[in-house]
Amino acid sequence: MVLNWNRGEDTLTCLASLAASDWEPLTTIVVDNASEEDIQAAVAERHEDVVFVRNPRNLGFAGGMNAGIRLALGLGVAYILLLNNDIVVDPAMVRVLVETAIARPDAGIVSPLEFFRDAPDIVSSAGLRCDLRRAYQGGPLHMGERDAGQFRGVDEVDASTGTAMLVPASVERQVGLLDEDLYLYIEDIDWAFRMRRSAGKRTYVAYEARLWHRMAASSGGEDSPTVAYYHARNTFVVTARHLPMRKPRAALRSAEILLANLVSALRSAHPLANARAVSAGWLDYLRGRLGARGESA
Repeated sequence: MVLNWNRGEDTLTCLASLAASDWEPLTTIVVDNASEEDIQAAVAERHEDVVFVRNPRNLGFAGGMNAGIRLALGLGVAYILLLNNDIVVDPAMVRVLVETAIARPDAGIVSPLEFFRDAPDIVSSAGLRCDLRRAYQGGPLHMGERDAGQFRGVDEVDASTGTAMLVPASVERQVGLLDEDLYLYIEDIDWAFRMRRSAGKRTYVAYEARLWHRMAASSGGEDSPTVAYYHARNTFVVTARHLPMRKPRAALRSAEILLANLVSALRSAHPLANARAVSAGWLDYLRGRLGARGESA
């Protein structure tokens, strides 16, 4: 399942790589989040078997993916693979993810090893470590490392980066969908912790499953005010949700989250805009304003 928003060429490139997959029983769904451009005809022309869904408005990552998940569950599939559209997948990726999930009945999410599109042998992510007591744990695991054949087998991680997540349909039904109140960013971390807490399911990275990622093309890049806002606001929400603390320690953690996000904003290419976005995210968290920015949950 591929989520598209105003990035039709990326989506078509992603679909072309999926079409070369060596996993035969593959049903591909494209969910369009009310893009300004209409890519349905182009998708149908190049990939006639793809199921196309167009949402009436932009539902964010969580809402867009949930629309596709509901459709996939109705089709009776065994596994659902959620994909960003700005990726190219290795032909073996889907098969390795499914085989890994089959071999590990406790798997809630299985994700691949990710590389940068513009530096194809440099890792962009191998999952995340997430200590809910802390404000910041650094970047994704193995980010920046060159692949020299050292990545083999499967590792457990705390959460996926959300670029590609294979989830058993049985887990979807047991745990529920992505939280649409979060709208964009950190919803994958929330999902992973929810799976662990409510169903005892774990998150894995399968190193022989691989993809190449353009990195946050649809939101203007990792360095945008959009990312800064949702990352800050939703970090407050998810840490408080999954590890409640007494007031003194909770206040300290909130201060750490705010400071870490402001430091990141001030080091960005748009320091003032990103710092304002972080501040707005903090204030909206305090006011209980979730969902899309500017809307009340």
